[in-house]
Amino acid sequence: MKLTLSALSIGVLGALNASVSYAQTTKPNQIDDVIEVHGHKLSVINKDAAGSITAMDSEAMSRRQQAELTQILREIPSVELSGSVTPLAAQPSIRGLYGERIHISVDNVKRKIESDGNENIAAINSLGIDPSQLKQVQVLRGADSLTVGSGAIGGSIRLVTKDASDYLSGQTGFGSQLTLTHQSNSDSNFVSGSLFSLSDNMDTVLHMSRVTFSDIDVVGSNASSTDEQEIDDVARLDKIKNDSERQNIALKNTWFIGKGHSLQSKVDWSETRSDDQPYRLNASYGLAYPTLSEDFNNDYIEVTSTYVYQPDNRYIDFDAQLVYSDKEYDKQTIGYITRGEREIDFTRHKQGGTKRYGVRLANLFDLSHDFDHQVAVELNYDYEEFSQSEFAPDEGMTTKYGDSDAHNLSLSVIDQVSLLNDKLLMTAGVRYDSYKRSNDLYTEFAEHDDGELSNELGLTFKATQHINIYAKYSEAFRAPSAQELYKKDEWRCHIGGKFCYYEPQPDLKPEESENLEGGFGVFVDEMSWGDSFELKVIYFDNEIVNFIDNVPFMYYYDSSGEKQQGSPGPEPANGVPVATHRDYSAKNIGKLISRGWEVEMHYELGKFSSYVGYSTINMDAYGVPNFFLGTVDVNKQPYSEAPADKLNLSLQYQVLDNLDLGAQMLAYRAQRRLTEFYLSRGYGTDSYQLFNLTAKYQGTGNLSGLVVRAGVDNLTDERYVRAPAGEASDPSELGRNYKLTLSYTF
Repeated sequence: MKLTLSALSIGVLGALNASVSYAQTTKPNQIDDVIEVHGHKLSVINKDAAGSITAMDSEAMSRRQQAELTQILREIPSVELSGSVTPLAAQPSIRGLYGERIHISVDNVKRKIESDGNENIAAINSLGIDPSQLKQVQVLRGADSLTVGSGAIGGSIRLVTKDASDYLSGQTGFGSQLTLTHQSNSDSNFVSGSLFSLSDNMDTVLHMSRVTFSDIDVVGSNASSTDEQEIDDVARLDKIKNDSERQNIALKNTWFIGKGHSLQSKVDWSETRSDDQPYRLNASYGLAYPTLSEDFNNDYIEVTSTYVYQPDNRYIDFDAQLVYSDKEYDKQTIGYITRGEREIDFTRHKQGGTKRYGVRLANLFDLSHDFDHQVAVELNYDYEEFSQSEFAPDEGMTTKYGDSDAHNLSLSVIDQVSLLNDKLLMTAGVRYDSYKRSNDLYTEFAEHDDGELSNELGLTFKATQHINIYAKYSEAFRAPSAQELYKKDEWRCHIGGKFCYYEPQPDLKPEESENLEGGFGVFVDEMSWGDSFELKVIYFDNEIVNFIDNVPFMYYYDSSGEKQQGSPGPEPANGVPVATHRDYSAKNIGKLISRGWEVEMHYELGKFSSYVGYSTINMDAYGVPNFFLGTVDVNKQPYSEAPADKLNLSLQYQVLDNLDLGAQMLAYRAQRRLTEFYLSRGYGTDSYQLFNLTAKYQGTGNLSGLVVRAGVDNLTDERYVRAPAGEASDPSELGRNYKLTLSYTF
């Protein structure tokens, strides 16, 4: 789908003429504390939700002056990043899980990250989100298949974009907004513009933006090598080569047809480009092989149309939604490496894409009589097509995955009821998902056809006017992806001359998760020592079984042609012949257990406000692959992807009516809870603290539409690496960064 701007313009004009767009017409303008994480239009105040949930509004996001949403999300408890330090290359993780193990949606439409278990198909961040167009982010940590289906075993991230009513504070009229941001680190320049109009029968927003990134500044290690620990050259880097950009265009329009009827639609397009990156986005390869680089490009377009019917009838609040999306990726490997006098050509071109067609029917029944009681029923169906091909001069055109199809059908019923004179809020639900995966190339392997039942029960007991008690049980699952089920490849291994390969695994089981949470909340207003105090503490215990990973099973063929476990070589061990093959295919290899605490606190006193977020997590795996022996160790071991404990302290003070100042500290505890295998190879991160400053000036009088923001990230230019990593073998995260933003609303 190489979408051009002219083709996009046709879609934009078509959407305008049809007078349709996607909008949240049933929500109030001020939704800072109102969230919808329990199902179709089942809203609840965040403090009453029985679960670990963080909501961020547009002001909180604007204060961070970031063009990448991931850099904002990483400040939330138990949310971290996975992937390269270079711009547009990271993706969010929740409680140590990322990729297809978390669910991400924009305006209630899924944004999927495809993976084959070994790597993301599109290595560059394919979310394509401009934070300036968002009015709220909701992050639910823990199992969440009840509301979103397959994938949310780590949690879900719900993004809600702005309507014209948000720009205009609900007043009819029209206007525009222009925003410019510069960041010294990566010499980044961001420009965005929005046009918006609100009338009695129409709400329309057109948003466009572009951001560019150049070479990024990191903090090199100045430590000296010792006999015990050698400092790699990559750890001494203070600049990483980079050339990347992202463009966004989105049109939202709501047509209020008549009493109780509205028609909504949205056209959303993004293009992400990242050129001249090191091989496999690994800075070490960039130093070792300067003649080898990779270029990435992602295109994404999404079209949604939703009919909403809200008559004067408490049994009907109905949505019918149609979704089409097309995501294409393109990856070019350019150059060669040298081996003695030889030049080994690595030139290769990979491309692929996913088309998705979806239908959603949902209704909210208001059964309230003597107490508040609502039931949400939702039916979803989506169909996905995935294709992939690659070209190399010595191989011609090939494919690892062929063309695959995925069908998903689900039905959910969620009941939310308030009992005991509103002292007990109960949310209970059940959802059944049926799914089928097939491939038209590897026809000798059967279709994958299965289903999963997900349950959830959440209880919030309002023990007193100021104290809530929480308890929650939830389930989630992740169906094997078409890429994990149907991938085939073979190559000569670099170890011992064996053959390495992937082959389709149509019998993979779905990953299944059970999540228990409990905690308490304290909420006080207008006390003698402040204006507002909010504290929410959650303990969680999560278990995932049938965890899918790529394990190198080493084997040889016996005299009858059967596969037998082999020794790694080069000589037979204990009479066991040397393995001739290494099978890297995805497999179910045991379970993952996570336990931890998440705390959030808000405090306000006059013009002063503060926020504290804290998370700590222990993750243990039963089933860790040994890549040398080609076996799986079923004994309990620390999980290598576990994030470090984190503390976020943010302070804000309104110095003048139009001037705010802020300071933030992000503190990370050392993360050395790793296996001996990882520790012996230098993995493990030290503790560190980052200090950030922000300032906001709001214009007055004739300049009332002007907003000026300034900030400094990593004030002390601290060197830090993100777990899991090695202090002596990995480049640092971003160094000191000066930021300036000018925004004007006309």
